[in-house]
Amino acid sequence: MEPSENLRSSIINRIEMEEKRDVVYRIVLGGTISLASMSMMIVYVLNIIKDAYQSGLSEYISLLFSDGALLISYWQTYTMSIIESLPVVPITIVVVSILIFVWSINMIITSIKQERFFYKLSLN
Repeated sequence: MEPSENLRSSIINRIEMEEKRDVVYRIVLGGTISLASMSMMIVYVLNIIKDAYQSGLSEYISLLFSDGALLISYWQTYTMSIIESLPVVPITIVVVSILIFVWSINMIITSIKQERFFYKLSLN
């Protein structure tokens, strides 16, 4: 049994509307997530810079350029001092927010490419 032509066209139209709605939902969700992760990344990069100055990390790094010969003999102590002065939690948050940003942009691009969203909108 085949459905009537009106029923068939209404079913196809309904499926296309649902596909468009899903694509719009994924684009809006991905855009919101990418904006949130980008703003979180900016805040925590500024926090990393502030923490690096407060912990003396910049002084350890400047020591690398000013007295490199001394650092060769005490490289283990120097390395441990840099590791101890790193703001680990903000760096981790920035890396996670970069991964979330890349994932959300990938979700947006994939949904646009798979559904040919803008092409379908121009036809209607």
